[in-house]
Formats: sequence, C-alpha cells, structure tokens
Amino acid sequence: MKKVFSLALAVLMTLGLAAQSVNESVAAIGDLSVPACNISLQKDAKVVKAAMEQYLKENGLKVKSQQGYQAALNQVIPTISQGEISLYTKVEKQKKNALVTVAVIGNDLTIDQSDLRDNAKSWLNGFVQYIARYEASQSMNAEQKNLDKANKEAAKASKNLAAIEKAIANDQKKIESKKADNAKLKEKIQKNEQEIKNLQADIEKQNKKKADAQDKVKAANQNVNEVQGEVDRYRQMAQ
Repeated sequence: MKKVFSLALAVLMTLGLAAQSVNESVAAIGDLSVPACNISLQKDAKVVKAAMEQYLKENGLKVKSQQGYQAALNQVIPTISQGEISLYTKVEKQKKNALVTVAVIGNDLTIDQSDLRDNAKSWLNGFVQYIARYEASQSMNAEQKNLDKANKEAAKASKNLAAIEKAIANDQKKIESKKADNAKLKEKIQKNEQEIKNLQADIEKQNKKKADAQDKVKAANQNVNEVQGEVDRYRQMAQ
C-alpha cells in the first residue's frame, strides 16, 4: 500500500508541474532583447539547476557560462530548430520557487523568432517533465548507497558472529579435552575443574556476544529488506 501511495504521489507531483503554464517573456542577453519563455516552479532552485545541467548534458549540448546564462552556442537542437541556434538557460531562486528562463537566438535570419520561442516553450515543458524523473533517479541513487552500506554492515556483523561461534567451539573442545584428562589424571582434577570454570565463564561472555551479534545481523538484514524495497520503488518511478 505504501508503494502504491508513493507512486501515486510521484504521478500527482509530475502532473502538478506540467499544469503550471509557461509564460512568454523577453531576456536581456548583452545588448540584445531576445524573445524568451519562463516558468516558475515550486521547487528548490538548487535541485532545478542540477536537473537543468543534467538535462542539457543528456541532450548532447556543449554549454558554457555567458551573460549569466548557461549557453549552448551555435548548435543544432532538432526539437527547436533544424538550423544552428544558440540556447540560453537560467535558473533563479524566487523565495521558495525556482524561475526557469529559456531564450533562443537563431543564427540564420530566415528563421522565424516566434517559431523558435514556441518550440522553446515545448522544450521547456519537456524539461519540466524531466525534473520528476531526475528527482526519482537521485533518490534511487541515494537509496542504493544506503543499501550498499546496509549490506556491508550485515556482512561485517555476520563475519563477527562466525568468529564468535568459532571461539565458542574451540572453548567447548577444550572443556571436553579437560574432562577426559580428569578421568585419567585424578591428581589434576582440581586444577582442571578450575580451568573448566574459567572456560565456562568465557563461554557465557561469548554467548552474550553471540546474542548481541545475532541481534545486529537480524537488524541489519531487516534494514537491507527495507532499503531494497525503497530502491525497487524508486526504480519503478524512474522507469
């Protein structure tokens, strides 16, 4: 039920982002006033900025900082134009929101700037949809790290348990050996009985350690199962 609720919540968040409208605007780039578009998102600006950087990278764009924008200069972006264009993107913090601005300059004077802006609006809407996938991917990566850590801790606890069990087995063998010696060497009974008492005391300590280690193994395995569930959930969201 928890997984279904989380998935439904992610879908609603995605639909909520998509429902926000892209506005037309004008961007000041150097001495130029360039037709642009923007959208205000109820998101952490740092998250949106990181998502934009990854989105540009995944679209194969080479970007550099220019005039306060992340600029992909003189490149072909098929979803916007078949000719070379320059794409400018900026993510700014606005109180609790993030303002994303996209501006496009066509290198060819025959390219209709209004068409470019319309296509840029579609490109920006595509980015808005991408944010949900990006966040799911980041969450999945974080949960994978938690899973790796939990597995490592479980392996360490299991190794410690094995060492304790081995120590107990060795002490038990020593006890049995001393008992056999007592049957043959009556003169050493008193000495061996004292050694047995000491070993039994050590076994009690080891058993306590064993019980503690078993609890740690149980807790670690439970953590692994919980984290694995979270990883599976975010993997489904990222698909």
